[in-house]
Amino acid sequence: MIEFDNFNFSIAVVANNEQSERIVTKLLACGVSQDELLVVTPDCWAEATKARPSLCIWGLPANTEQDKAASLASMLPARLENSLNLRVGPYAPPEQSRYQMSWEEFDSLQAQDRLRNIIEQAHACQVYRVREHWYRMAVVEGNVGLWWWDQVLDFIYLSRHFQQMLGLSLVDLPANSQQWLEMVHPSERAGFAEAIHQQLAQDAEHFQYECRIRHQGDQYRWYSLSGQVSREEYNRPRVIGAAIDITEKKEAELRLAQANQLAQAAIRAKNEFLTNMSHNLRTPLTAVMGFAEMLNDFQPDRAASDAIQSIQENSKQLLRLLDDILELSCIESTAPTPNLCKTSIDELLRSSVEVYYLMAVQRGLAFNIEVQLETPPVLLADATRIRLILSRLIENAIKFTNQGEVSISVHYEDEPTPSLEFMVVDTGIGIPADRHDLIFEPFSQADNSTSRTHGGGGLGLSICKRNAELLGGSLSLESEVDVGTQFTLCVPVELPLTSPSLRVDTDANGQKPALPNLTGCRVLLVEDGIDNQRLIKAFLKKAGAEVVVAENGKIAVDWILAKRPVANENADDTDPEVDVILMDMQMPVMDGYQATQTLRNHNFRKPIIAVTAHALQGDRQRCLDAGCDDYYTKPITRQTLLEVVKQYSPRVPQLVT
Repeated sequence: MIEFDNFNFSIAVVANNEQSERIVTKLLACGVSQDELLVVTPDCWAEATKARPSLCIWGLPANTEQDKAASLASMLPARLENSLNLRVGPYAPPEQSRYQMSWEEFDSLQAQDRLRNIIEQAHACQVYRVREHWYRMAVVEGNVGLWWWDQVLDFIYLSRHFQQMLGLSLVDLPANSQQWLEMVHPSERAGFAEAIHQQLAQDAEHFQYECRIRHQGDQYRWYSLSGQVSREEYNRPRVIGAAIDITEKKEAELRLAQANQLAQAAIRAKNEFLTNMSHNLRTPLTAVMGFAEMLNDFQPDRAASDAIQSIQENSKQLLRLLDDILELSCIESTAPTPNLCKTSIDELLRSSVEVYYLMAVQRGLAFNIEVQLETPPVLLADATRIRLILSRLIENAIKFTNQGEVSISVHYEDEPTPSLEFMVVDTGIGIPADRHDLIFEPFSQADNSTSRTHGGGGLGLSICKRNAELLGGSLSLESEVDVGTQFTLCVPVELPLTSPSLRVDTDANGQKPALPNLTGCRVLLVEDGIDNQRLIKAFLKKAGAEVVVAENGKIAVDWILAKRPVANENADDTDPEVDVILMDMQMPVMDGYQATQTLRNHNFRKPIIAVTAHALQGDRQRCLDAGCDDYYTKPITRQTLLEVVKQYSPRVPQLVT
């Protein structure tokens, strides 16, 4: 790479032996090194042009040899191109040589100062030529077009390279600013003119504008125009700028935008598909699981009881697979951020293991929980995601362990940053070493053979891994076949300003909670599915509630408004013979969103609970925004349904059946 300030500086001396010796002596006295000198005789002056010297000194014979001098002068050119030329000898017309010295002047004491001055000028000229050379190369190689706009003269200048970039001939050059603006694409023309006007009016330091400029007929190419105001000539403002062709960049941006639009359309289509799939699967699952649960109330024989249990277990497996698909889709499409809140470690463990404790006992497994004493009882953490991860890990541990135990231990580390470490250990079948890296991939299992003995969609561990990473933590695995498996979940946490010192008792007795009594509660069930109407109504009536069924939102709204006194139609509701509304959100004629909004617009203030098969991220908020008080996804379980109704009904006594 050539540096501008570090180039080869040379001086050529064209003279016969006598004159060249005098010139070289003087140059050495001025500080010029011998390496910088090239001495040639007059008949070989052309050799000097090959060296491209910065300064060429022509030594001609003195005036006493006029004939010889005239003959020699006719042999030499007036100057070398791209060099500073000094003529020493007889004077010539100024147009033939700008720098001249007679031999008397050259031999004087003052000549050395003047010679140094000429050498410095030659050095400066060489620097300028080198920089100009690289500047022009940068302009051409960088495909930069130069231009300026003189408002006073109404004149536009385009550099030769810019003309070539635009494919313009001399006859096509714009004669004024109006013709120049007409070359800009109509959609960007006004903006470009305004940018120039603002630049001239405000004397701004710099501007940049992207627009399309006509290129060879009706074609347009994208350019990035930049510039600033200059007042170098007669203090007259004009905009001087540069233009870079950015057509390829713009076309790439356009392709990227189109690809993004297609991707967004695909995401919307996927979400619509998942929404419909969720609704169409959860709705029949509600009836299957609900009626299976109801059949147990009739005290079936052993064979029937086993069949009912099989229906329930397979339904739960389908529901888990559906939940896994929706959860994985949510993580991939939205990348949610951690939601830190005050979390009781004991309560977190209780809610994560209470269901699986019974499963372990039923399989004859020991189930142990150990919490390190140094673990703070309350931390700031994303309890929802931690609970989701632990639940899946514990469920897998129980499912793949035939004998022995399942244990959960919790450790707290405060270095280098506060973090919780959960270890779920089992004595189960283990995972082969060659499956350790694949086990966290979607749809991958420890045993992917067609003869595997355990079901599942292969999504659970992938979801756990991705949720752990969303929390800024990690999920690792240690396992040995026929010995057992240990999953270690490490998540960062924060310490609250204050925390309680007492722990909550975490013993689980494994007893099934009693069903709530809804005696006296009046429920309006808005549901279009016949099977779900029968199921939910049966659950509610068996718990003691009074139930009215509406097949769609319009029937429900008409029924509510008809029961309200006319005088109070636009006032707060008094008692329209309902305590709680269970509202399906997807129905014909009028859906649950419209029905809820209509009731709220008429100042109906009784609780409305969304009971819907829509379970994607954002569905809950959409229901709440419509005016619902709470959100409950299908398929329903009797226990949860009755507890929700009891929670929102002021008429329910604190009794259990």
